[in-house]
Amino acid sequence: MGSPTVLYCGADDCLRIPVLRVAGFHVAGCASVTELARHLDDDPAIAMVLFEEARGHSADAAQALVRQRSTAALVLFRHPAGGSSERNFDLVIDPATPPSFWLQRVSEVLLSRAGFSGAPAAWTQVARSLEARRRNGLPDEGSVRTRGYRIQPEKRRCT
Repeated sequence: MGSPTVLYCGADDCLRIPVLRVAGFHVAGCASVTELARHLDDDPAIAMVLFEEARGHSADAAQALVRQRSTAALVLFRHPAGGSSERNFDLVIDPATPPSFWLQRVSEVLLSRAGFSGAPAAWTQVARSLEARRRNGLPDEGSVRTRGYRIQPEKRRCT
């Protein structure tokens, strides 16, 4: 199976795609709903779709498309002036959340999804890495909520 495949939708202004790749994810990008539909049709094994919300824009239409065509986990990187309905996402990440924290939560959501927990070697390695980070005292920065789990760390610009 290889590394988990995630689809990143929207402008990557905060350089999250390189962070995901360094963490071992295979990342594809898309800039429109049409491109999103094409990716979902071409690669039914997409494990997670991440949405970068933009000022005054909503990810709701794209989120609905993914729910119709896939069982992928959905993550929203929230914008302070965005308009997406957060209740339809598996994870909502507030702006300025440190990469170490959101990456851990993204991995946890991915591993907790049905069908991904009893997984091949790549998934087992991700799980072991997360467990080792927890044992080494990776700090819990901020508050979290699940199924609509929300991360609210200290305020900073894109990180």
